[in-house]
Amino acid sequence: MTAMMAVCMAIDHDQDWFRSVYAETYRPLLAYARRRVDDATADEVVADTFLTAWRRRDDVPDGSERLWLFGVARNMIRNATRSNRRRQAAQDRLRLATPPEAVPPVEPETDDRSTLLRTALGDLSEADREVLMLVAWEELSHAEVGVVLGISANASAIRVHRARKRLAARLDNLEHAGTDEGKAQ
Repeated sequence: MTAMMAVCMAIDHDQDWFRSVYAETYRPLLAYARRRVDDATADEVVADTFLTAWRRRDDVPDGSERLWLFGVARNMIRNATRSNRRRQAAQDRLRLATPPEAVPPVEPETDDRSTLLRTALGDLSEADREVLMLVAWEELSHAEVGVVLGISANASAIRVHRARKRLAARLDNLEHAGTDEGKAQ
């Protein structure tokens, strides 16, 4: 076998591997990204995640491709979020220089429990939100969350437990604050 034939066979093998991984993980990765960032950013994150997988094929652990891709997507989302924050800060500085006419924000209609849950989730740290979303929305086990976050399964379980307790406490506080306001009126 010539060197050129060996290279062609390796490329074919890598293409088959990539097609298989893409077919199995594209939708879950896109859903994961869209729950964290806007649709356009999510599309970019997923495309960049697969580009990274192709470029770093040798770094992708066999049998754990899905979790490795979630970890890469998580890092890309964090980078995109930081970039968006910087961009937003620059836009805010520009707005302060020339303020536009005030337009009240339009709030989507939701039930009270959903609103409380969103508020409570928003009040949590980014790390707490991330572990809760990985377990609840991505339906990952503690061991899988550990792989995505680069921690042990035990540390992952502890983080999920503590995040759930903080979320429950925050929901409790918000519900009590709402009932106290209702009684005062």
